[in-house]
Amino acid sequence: MNYYVNKILQEKSITSFLEERNIYPQKKSGEKSFYLCHIHQGDTSPSFIVYPAGTKGRDYQTYYCFSCHSGITLINLKSDLDKVSTKESLKHFMKGVEINHGEAKKSIVDDYKKGELGIERNNDIESIMLFINSTCRRHIVECDYDDAEIDFFEIFFEKVDKIARSRNLNTLEEVYDILLRGIDKRVENYIKRQEDTDISSLSWKI
Repeated sequence: MNYYVNKILQEKSITSFLEERNIYPQKKSGEKSFYLCHIHQGDTSPSFIVYPAGTKGRDYQTYYCFSCHSGITLINLKSDLDKVSTKESLKHFMKGVEINHGEAKKSIVDDYKKGELGIERNNDIESIMLFINSTCRRHIVECDYDDAEIDFFEIFFEKVDKIARSRNLNTLEEVYDILLRGIDKRVENYIKRQEDTDISSLSWKI
């Protein structure tokens, strides 16, 4: 999850998000922008400040309202403005972010090993299903829709769906961990199978 959050914060800015809503700064001081806060009502003087990337070592824009004490990232801002959960805010921004699946997979594995998977254990079955689906579909595309891979993952999806329907979050996390550790091996097997097919075809032609 940390990978996705970092990608969103680095690729999307708070100022652009506010401009899309026709919210513009009342004044600027250096690289800081001062706004009337739209999270709480009755703000008559700019108490909402957007700080530039680099502030306090963060490589993305941050904000803070000195009146209602809201902050600090774009994801929090969307959540506070639209009165939605952090998860819904995250899903909204993920739609427009270019994801490097190799980097994402490594990041998630690292987080898992450190015990920082970042999943809300009570109600985030859907998020893990999203990651499982994305990983599998990406693999199938990379393997050029190989029939053997499609057949395997059709059965795999049926089993995963049963686990999800039972709301067994622990088992679903284990399945995802196994998938992440095993997907590279499936790629290797696919490449070897293609090479064996090419050699066989070449021998037939000879």
